[in-house]
Amino acid sequence: MLSFFICSNSTMGPLDKTELVEYLRSFKLQNRLKVFDEVINMRTRYFTVVMENIKHSHNINAVLRSCECFGIQDLYLINDHTPFNLHKKIAKGSSKWLTLNKYEVQKEQNSVKALSDLKNRGYRIVATTPNPAAISIHDLDITCSPLAFVFGTELTGISSDVEKMANVFVTIPTVGFTQSLNISVSTALVLQIITDKMHKSAMDWALTNSEKTDLMLEWLRKSIPKVELIEKRFWSLRE
Repeated sequence: MLSFFICSNSTMGPLDKTELVEYLRSFKLQNRLKVFDEVINMRTRYFTVVMENIKHSHNINAVLRSCECFGIQDLYLINDHTPFNLHKKIAKGSSKWLTLNKYEVQKEQNSVKALSDLKNRGYRIVATTPNPAAISIHDLDITCSPLAFVFGTELTGISSDVEKMANVFVTIPTVGFTQSLNISVSTALVLQIITDKMHKSAMDWALTNSEKTDLMLEWLRKSIPKVELIEKRFWSLRE
């Protein structure tokens, strides 16, 4: 946990945050900063992923890795039973760079609360299902509004709450006997398809400058040793 010398983003003005980011950047190698800049410029909140009551932690950790690789910044973890456990070997450090929103407190109505929050933020809810009546992920219109893709539990899929609240249902076309894919594979395929569409479009899908500053500050704080002391020095120099 960061010490009290770390000011929260909400207590700093835009100029303070920008100057602090520039100061912290001086403690990173230029080649690493180049990677930070390249990655943050490809990050998006236009799409997000919702994991509903995924039983096996290795599946959730594999999804985290896929989301980070495809530039999805926000994930929503709904769990009515067992809290999420990070598996470092599977996640490959991806959780360090992601924004995780957990709905584990209430034991019930977690799905309703999470999807309501997303709808209030302007997201359409896209429920993934192997039902052949759903539209193909290839035919999904991604231009109307931000989209939240919901993936349900391994055994039974999405809940009745998600079915009631979803705006659209999509499926990944398959031609085999099994007809359904592993949850982490499904997520990776969906993200590859939609982000490819996104990058080829003229949509404004990137983070705002303010979001980039906030996220860069978060990443720098997580990657610089003894950052608490460095920030203390920064604030003392401004007095």
